[in-house]
Amino acid sequence: MTSSRPADRSRTRGWRIGTLGGAPVIITAGWLLVAAVLVAVIGPWLQGRLGLGVEAYLWALSVPALLLLSVLAHELAHGLAAKARGIRAREYVITLWGGHTSFGSSLATPADSAIVSVAGPAANLLLAVLGWLAGSVTDGLAGLAVVAFTYTNAFVAVFNLLPALPMDGGKLLEAAIWATTKDRLRGMLVAGRAGQVLAITVVVVSLGWPLAQGQRPSVSTAIWAIVVGAVLWSGAQAAVRHAKAQLGARGLDLVPLARAAVAVDASATVAQLDAVAAGAPTGAVPAGMVPPVVVIDQGRPVALVAAEAWQTVPAHARGTTPVSAVATPLPAVSVLTVLHGPAAAARVARAAQAGARQLVLVDPARGLVGVVAVADVVRHLG
Repeated sequence: MTSSRPADRSRTRGWRIGTLGGAPVIITAGWLLVAAVLVAVIGPWLQGRLGLGVEAYLWALSVPALLLLSVLAHELAHGLAAKARGIRAREYVITLWGGHTSFGSSLATPADSAIVSVAGPAANLLLAVLGWLAGSVTDGLAGLAVVAFTYTNAFVAVFNLLPALPMDGGKLLEAAIWATTKDRLRGMLVAGRAGQVLAITVVVVSLGWPLAQGQRPSVSTAIWAIVVGAVLWSGAQAAVRHAKAQLGARGLDLVPLARAAVAVDASATVAQLDAVAAGAPTGAVPAGMVPPVVVIDQGRPVALVAAEAWQTVPAHARGTTPVSAVATPLPAVSVLTVLHGPAAAARVARAAQAGARQLVLVDPARGLVGVVAVADVVRHLG
């Protein structure tokens, strides 16, 4: 699978086993678990069927080894296709569910996305053909390993080409809709919905087919179906949420979500703040509610007054207590000057990641607009 949006700059946790084209190849703990399970299942099977001893486990090791080769070839094909389009691979990661390739920049066009996405399954199809040719001149245990290698690559290629996210075929569907409508997010939403349908279909068919034949599905079949369905649903759901959030962000306007605020100079006292708040325009602040107060220093918002601290300053001390004593400093990320569209949504997300709970909105032309809660923006984007 591909990961075409810019990845987080931190590396995936795991063991770095080498470098391909300057990008690290990382194996996660999940893959080691898969390898151990495969050896534990196949080793005893080979012992029982072929009467082998310890060497059965050595042959069993060939299965995860060949599977690792298949996954690496798949991901490397993504990376080489991206390189041909002028996009650098950041890392190749082998995970519990296969692998993914992350890039340093987005796949900017439908053609980029389609070419990079189809490269992975194409590599597996090529390996399946090579395995089929090798199988015709190989027998014994080696022949058995080659047959497993051939069918595994054929299955991975076909399954990955299903037109549903998070499969590579889902990226192809996304690219097709993107090219037709000039709207990538619409393509992502459709492909994500297709992925949700696929996830449900895998579970229903895997469990329902035996029942339709008058049999009960085995425990292993049920576990396999539920796990695969859950993984597919998770990837598809993430795509749907991202697309919906970005589509919602296109029409985002932070101004109606903001509470009217009053501004006070950083040199003011609490008594002067009282006078400023009392002079706020009628209707700007609901009756009985303390207005948000933004502290301004040299024309820039630098702090928010904490209402509780402001209201509890004794009357005799209000004339000598500086506003700074009842204010909380504002990190720069909490001051937004872009108030509309996806760019505003991106800045809200950045502030939320930094731990901000309140944002101060400033219109470059009109000055202070108000204060909005991050939670309110999140609810609005839904």
